[in-house]
Amino acid sequence: MVDPIIETNASIPSLFIDRWEKANRKLVILSTLNPDVFTQDQLNLLTSDPTVLVMSEVSSNIRHEKIIWGGIDTLIAPIENDEDAIAHLQPDMVVTIGGMIVSKKIKQYLRRFETQYHYHIGNRRAYDTFFKLAGHIKTAPSHWVDQLSINETSDSYRDYWLQFFNNYLIKRTDYLAAIPWSDFRAFNLIFDSLPDDIVLQLGNSSTIRYAQLFPMNPTHTVFSNRGTSGIDGSTSTAIGAAVAQDKPTVCITGDLSFLYDSNALWNNYIPANFKIIVINNSGGGIFRILPGEKDNHTFDTYFETTHQLDASHLCKMYDINYHRVDGEDAFAKAYEKFLNDNSKPQLLEIFTPRLENDTVLLDYFKFLK
Repeated sequence: MVDPIIETNASIPSLFIDRWEKANRKLVILSTLNPDVFTQDQLNLLTSDPTVLVMSEVSSNIRHEKIIWGGIDTLIAPIENDEDAIAHLQPDMVVTIGGMIVSKKIKQYLRRFETQYHYHIGNRRAYDTFFKLAGHIKTAPSHWVDQLSINETSDSYRDYWLQFFNNYLIKRTDYLAAIPWSDFRAFNLIFDSLPDDIVLQLGNSSTIRYAQLFPMNPTHTVFSNRGTSGIDGSTSTAIGAAVAQDKPTVCITGDLSFLYDSNALWNNYIPANFKIIVINNSGGGIFRILPGEKDNHTFDTYFETTHQLDASHLCKMYDINYHRVDGEDAFAKAYEKFLNDNSKPQLLEIFTPRLENDTVLLDYFKFLK
């Protein structure tokens, strides 16, 4: 049974406070949020409690040294079949703040290892994602943090998992240095060299899921169309956002998402410094990661939707500078031109091998074990 919705900025329900103070393992998940939801002092306060583990998704726009950023799947995937290790992560209480959660692994995990209570904080809709929703507290997340008490226990749920995560980060550098040209490698190069102080618009589906595997530049403001994982409207949203604010906007999207929304380019208001990066793996490559039979006509046609299209003719029609990359050797030169030319909108199309991307990604999680 769900407790009544609390519409207040004055106090937090006593039942929540009681449960919070008694819980020795508290998991806070920060999903899609606007920038500056918390001050630095509030983040310091939230992360100072050793019984609180905070996980933030890339679209939360929150970075902190004591928060597991974005890479929730990097933490969970290597231990998801280790009953003892994964059970040790089980929280007594879960608090969610923000919109839809991207990580499938954290959703699957918290449904499998039931938490006692799940509370959602803020005015966004409270989804019963883990089938344990105990209440929706409609107050500003910053106000909620200010009301929290700090547990002084020496048993650090937070530090154990932060150390676990940091060990993975050290190990992953060896894997990233050795992988062949692929979606994973392309995203690694892109995120390593994006300029500071930009608005980053991430396409839905594979783009934001790959972004979850990389630390985001703290000067970036990150947005993404999240809902029921539809690919429509990513480019339209990015262009509209670019028109509405002063910072340069970079849109990173997949080939199907870009082609599906190509009419977004048919307008007279695209800023000259607007940039699009299209990862073209000749179809809906994310479907190759999912279990099931592949490499037959039905899968190729109706799930992966394979194609041999590119964006060059669209760019010519809409007067957008087009840059093409077919491998890592060509990336650096094309990427530099793409970033530095602000005379008119730019599009960088990066082609990756359709049949190798899923193996490179799945082997990453195996490598971390």
